[in-house]
Amino acid sequence: MINRYRKYLSIIDEKLKGMFERQAPFIKCKEGCAHCCKDGKYPMSELEFVNLMFYYYNLPEEAQIPIYKQIKELLTNPMPKSYVCPFLYNDSCSVYPARALICRSFGLMSFYKDETKKIPFCVDLGLNYANVYNDDQSRIVRAAEDGTEPLAYNIDRRTLRDSQIEKDFNIFFGEDKALYDWLKDEFKD
Repeated sequence: MINRYRKYLSIIDEKLKGMFERQAPFIKCKEGCAHCCKDGKYPMSELEFVNLMFYYYNLPEEAQIPIYKQIKELLTNPMPKSYVCPFLYNDSCSVYPARALICRSFGLMSFYKDETKKIPFCVDLGLNYANVYNDDQSRIVRAAEDGTEPLAYNIDRRTLRDSQIEKDFNIFFGEDKALYDWLKDEFKD
């Protein structure tokens, strides 16, 4: 099933790449930014977590050790409201090819089923969509200087994992939990 899931990820990555390219005037993501990895709960399905852990366990031991220490440090306390992803090391994702769907799509403006737009929180840091966002009005107010329109995509993590996708790829996403809860189960003492 992991191989079928990885095939699905390759297709999703291509689609997301196109979305990010079309929204380039609004996207400020760059290597080392990592704000999105420093403040969250990182919800993911069981299949996403299994894939992530397969990748982690196949890292060289010297790469696993500092991540393991961060995981154990995180798990010494009850789950905080938000936390730094323990797979973030030196402002880089140590499991980037296996990251969850929410991580792959973060940074783009999305919309919910009720058409409510969700702007990534990094807008408040002067990053994604900040050049066209009006904080006082809490909305996008203009196009980019080159005329590119800011678009919202139907990329909520639920739509990226719906039952039709499970049927089409013969995969099962399974239960949903925060990364902390998956790690707590994985690294029981």
